[in-house]
Amino acid sequence: MDILSAISILAIVAAIAIGSLKRFSLTNAVIMGNLVVFLFIIASFGQLGGVSPVQVELGFRPFYLTSGENLYTVFTQMFVHATIAHLIVNILFLFLVGSHLESRIGKPRFAAVYFIAGLVGVMAESMIQWGSTVLIVGASGAISGAMGAMLLLYPRDEIPMFLGPLFLPRVPVWLSVGSWFAIQVVMVFLDSGPVAYTAHIGGFLAGMIVAQLFSLRPTKELRPSPTSYDSLESFAVTPELKEALNVIREEKFEDVRRAWLEHFAKKAKCPKCGSTPQLKGGRLVCRCGFEGEE
Repeated sequence: MDILSAISILAIVAAIAIGSLKRFSLTNAVIMGNLVVFLFIIASFGQLGGVSPVQVELGFRPFYLTSGENLYTVFTQMFVHATIAHLIVNILFLFLVGSHLESRIGKPRFAAVYFIAGLVGVMAESMIQWGSTVLIVGASGAISGAMGAMLLLYPRDEIPMFLGPLFLPRVPVWLSVGSWFAIQVVMVFLDSGPVAYTAHIGGFLAGMIVAQLFSLRPTKELRPSPTSYDSLESFAVTPELKEALNVIREEKFEDVRRAWLEHFAKKAKCPKCGSTPQLKGGRLVCRCGFEGEE
């Protein structure tokens, strides 16, 4: 194996390890992993007649499923990209959708959606290209899974989104992600180029399925919000706090809701005495005894 390919694998492992730490965002860590691997691709580009050995050795080929070779590449291919344009588009979509989804459902669930969808995406494309030596690379299947999970869990959330050349700053998920998915389905039949639209569709559906499994788990994570949190209205005096309050009210996962409550409490100030309130259950209590008005 080329030395830069080996270092790229270490960079992927390091990115995931850093992203697993509480103080870091997994989305941002994965983005950095993709960027670092692409730097190694650039550094080694042309060594194999116009192709980087990093792309060749860490990308996935469908015939590996029958030969049993290089099966680790079903995972590493999620961090490898063909061109700078391919990388930039994927990073933009990952940042816009992934960061929002991670903050909503928490890091462990986001990791499950992202990596399972990435694996399913490459498998779906491999079924179409069965036995082929074509090189499959890119995070598109994994990112598509994040989009599918967003559509299932939070269709009414508004997120920034690119639709072709258009950048829309606040668009409902059902409209932006739904439109994107419709385009992928159409392109499967119209485009015979190098874009793996089947991987997009496979990853998207896998993301929805994983998200649905979260929703079916009979645990305390899925208890409905016990209150409307109207008492927090008195503390929501900034756009950031108002947005956080909306998330708290709509959140389906109790542990994520609790994290948002703690974030709200840290940012809030008592409208009566100006102190930082303490979180008690679903209410904020100030030193002066003020607990909000309902």
